[in-house]
Amino acid sequence: MTRGSDALMDQTVLVDGDRIVAMGPSARTPVPAGAARVDGHGRWLMPGLVDMHLHLQQGTGEASDSAGRQLRLLLANGVTTARALGAAPTGLALRERVKNGEVLGPRLLVAGPSFHGESVKGPEQARQRVREQKAAGFDLLKTHGGLGRETYDAMVDEAKAQGLRVSGHVTPDVGLAHALESGQQVEHLDGWLSALLPPGDAAVVDQIDFTDALDRMDAARIPALAEATRKAGVWSSPTMELFELLANADRLDTLRARPELRYVPAVAVEAWTKELSAPEFAGAPAARRQRFVELRRQVVRALHEAGAGLLVGSDSPQFFMVTGFAVHREMEALAGAGLPTRTVLEAATRGAAEYLGEANTWGTVAPGQRADLLLLDADPREDVHHTQDIHGVVLRGRWLPRAQLDAMLAEVEAAVKKLP
Repeated sequence: MTRGSDALMDQTVLVDGDRIVAMGPSARTPVPAGAARVDGHGRWLMPGLVDMHLHLQQGTGEASDSAGRQLRLLLANGVTTARALGAAPTGLALRERVKNGEVLGPRLLVAGPSFHGESVKGPEQARQRVREQKAAGFDLLKTHGGLGRETYDAMVDEAKAQGLRVSGHVTPDVGLAHALESGQQVEHLDGWLSALLPPGDAAVVDQIDFTDALDRMDAARIPALAEATRKAGVWSSPTMELFELLANADRLDTLRARPELRYVPAVAVEAWTKELSAPEFAGAPAARRQRFVELRRQVVRALHEAGAGLLVGSDSPQFFMVTGFAVHREMEALAGAGLPTRTVLEAATRGAAEYLGEANTWGTVAPGQRADLLLLDADPREDVHHTQDIHGVVLRGRWLPRAQLDAMLAEVEAAVKKLP
């Protein structure tokens, strides 16, 4: 059983309701009479996974609707908490249905409609929209950028006044340095590549950029920026797998062969194939695409080395990134970038709890913590891939055995086959 950096062997964990109430060596930890027992002998217990960047689709939670299929895919992949940085209008109601036990699903955190240059015109409107989203009950704010500095500052200032975190994109009108000063949680490593350009370089760098601007970026500047990120207390969700996938769009045969695509409508697979076949992706010079990937990997390693907070976010569903499965893809991408396995596991569990200010209530295996847990057939400390070897999931104290998880997957596959 993993707990922090150590493995505690031969342990008994007692759960009452949705909480871990006791744990200790099996020989000295009595199990109450009549308690339901789950045999974990030879297996590994760890906290449930967190997807900090999900796009929650429309639905009330039934297998016949898109959101309901997402909930099942998340649980089947061991995700017990998910943050929707984009949600259909049904998102808040679905969050409450899950919370009230009407629908089985991971705990949901839902951002309000995005703040961007087309949706918000000026500082006063930004403040008003922040207040409206607070009143509506959203958990956080999402920015796509393009607001302009004055409007961005008004949004951030009002968000702090309302007790709401801001997460999302960093565009050139704000820049990485100012986003760090503002305390914005950064998605996709936005703003980083622009910050590596020489002073005075007027190049406009996009999220996906395979231009000659890459040749002028100075990787020697990365450690100082990583240290500034740590000092600012800003957490990053790199979404590595998605961007590496886009940088390797010439490997469509491999992407189309992903086994989890059976849980996605065929029309979506064909749309993704068409989009990635565009010259801007598949036709970009291989050396530039590799430079783009390697710079992002250097940034992630530097953030880890500086001690800055890292989160696991899938940015799914899109571009062959299937809800639930994409969390494991992202964890493997972070490991592939050079992060230690322990760091990746922490980013996918207690790191999210720490960022949200909830580390005292969930994210670790310890008495008093919420019982959101994974029972694995292999040691995840050896390889993050082992987080896919799920024997069962404990969701707020409820045991979901492998057979039930497989039934969820079968339900999703059957529902997808019925779609036009």
